[in-house]
Amino acid sequence: MRQNYKIFLLVAEELSYSKAAKKAYVTQQCVSNHIQRLEKELNTKLFSKNPYIQLTEAGKILYNAVKNMEIISNNATKSIREISDGIKGSFTMGISTSRAKVILPNVLKKYHEYFPDIEISFYVNDTSILEKKLLDGEIDLFLGINTSQNENFKHTFLLNDYMHLIISKSLFQKYFANKDLEKFKSGVELINFSEVPFTLYYETGALNLIIKQHLLFEGIKFNKIPYYISDCDTQIHLCQSGITAAIVPKMLSLNLKEYNTECNLEDEVYIFPINNFNYPLRIDLVNNINIEQPFYINSFYQIIKEELEKMMSQ
Repeated sequence: MRQNYKIFLLVAEELSYSKAAKKAYVTQQCVSNHIQRLEKELNTKLFSKNPYIQLTEAGKILYNAVKNMEIISNNATKSIREISDGIKGSFTMGISTSRAKVILPNVLKKYHEYFPDIEISFYVNDTSILEKKLLDGEIDLFLGINTSQNENFKHTFLLNDYMHLIISKSLFQKYFANKDLEKFKSGVELINFSEVPFTLYYETGALNLIIKQHLLFEGIKFNKIPYYISDCDTQIHLCQSGITAAIVPKMLSLNLKEYNTECNLEDEVYIFPINNFNYPLRIDLVNNINIEQPFYINSFYQIIKEELEKMMSQ
């Protein structure tokens, strides 16, 4: 990649000539000269100062194009090095901690049968962070939940997940009669749980947003919310201990079925679908639309889709 473009990327990402100069190990005047030459070549301003440095609309277009060039170049270099080093392929996938525990054991067991020599690294974080990592070329793909629509993203739809209510048997019996159990198995109205203590998600969490939308639309208020935490695993553990109920994606409640078969009868956790909860979680595999995926990654897509559909149909 041309030096002008490399310097431009640094300035665009740092929004500072001095910081870009330090990263490039050149003087600030050298950085300024590179940008001036590039602006003269393109006959347009790439940055504005009012009062802080910002990308112009033309600068944003160029940044997007040059960033993709960098990612494509790095990807090609990586592939060539893998061939020369005798490595048969590798990729980095982003995924959340909770879903990694549920999805990866079955998926990797099957994938390894077909591709035993492929090296896979996993970067664990939330969807919003994984989006940025993909745009920066730090990961090759990620499992996204309600991923934003970005022109550089290619979404491969896997399935829709839905929220379920989980509550321990002991907590259930404090608020409901045994006759309610059979009725609730086909679906619950959250208004009937307004006095039950819940652990909910942080205000900034995506799951918190869709739960709030449902409660607002249905005119429901939970009166006992002692804990807020966005980690679904912790919510499930609090539920297992009988402290609170929780609302979690069906996918993340799957391990509770195994737990219920192994625990004492009094420690069972009930899992109920929620009536009229019309806010599905769209689950996609997302990659950079400008990068052609090798066969072994396309095969990974197919295996993860098949395994997810099998798991969710249980």
